Amino acid sequence: MATSAVAAGATCLVPARCAVAAEDATIAKYGGFRVGIQSNVLSALGAELEPMTQHIADLGLHWVEFAHWHYAVTQDAARIAEVQALLARRNLKMEAYFLGEIGPDAEKLRHTFEFARNNGVSVLVGQPTEEAFPLLDALVKEFEIKVAVHNYGPGHRFDRITDLLKAAAPWDWRIGYCLDTGHAMRSGEPPIDAVRRLGSRLYGLHLREHEAVRRDPQPPETIIGEGALDLKALCRALRDVGFSGPLSLEVYYNRKSPIEPLQRSLANLAEAAQATA
Repeated sequence: MATSAVAAGATCLVPARCAVAAEDATIAKYGGFRVGIQSNVLSALGAELEPMTQHIADLGLHWVEFAHWHYAVTQDAARIAEVQALLARRNLKMEAYFLGEIGPDAEKLRHTFEFARNNGVSVLVGQPTEEAFPLLDALVKEFEIKVAVHNYGPGHRFDRITDLLKAAAPWDWRIGYCLDTGHAMRSGEPPIDAVRRLGSRLYGLHLREHEAVRRDPQPPETIIGEGALDLKALCRALRDVGFSGPLSLEVYYNRKSPIEPLQRSLANLAEAAQATA
């Protein structure tokens, strides 16, 4: 009854229980996947977290992966409490956090892991330098927080799936991968094959899509499920490798007006996920 009450917009007598019921209903809608938004998708609508989180909640989602330029790493307890209160009001969780480039600054990295712990983040996403990996290896063990190395397409040091595998393989199992399906397509690598190659150390997914799988720095982007990516095959591959991490949409089909493309993408994803559940 709690789920139906939340869905119907009824007054919730036990907010925590209703919040869990709403999350469970959303997970069921997407075939068992925890689907959220990478905050960069909403950049054109403003960088302030108050309206941004409202947009995400209006899409019926409960997870957000903030980029560091929207919510900067901080040791300010008041700022962290403010953001956590905002997320709680929207029934949102920040399970993943995007760092971008990750350098070998030991003090900065420790502060980053402390920030992640204080915000309930379980996966830090980015592109570590070679020198950063030994520091990350120690920190993921100490904090029990994963690091997911993100592919970045043609010209980047993490262009190919082989580059990801080579970089992370020598280190602790908590250092794994975040696959950006769009960047894989730009690199000419089918995302379904990439999922299977990354396997059990695939800790995050950035879901975006292009018109073709070909090596191309700027291929046309599409709505999720309306380009060259076989969504049903992707969902099957994710299940086959036991993927349980956050799945964050990145839809740049219309950067200036992202809501309608996100709505269509979410509908297509729900259909594909349900069909393969």
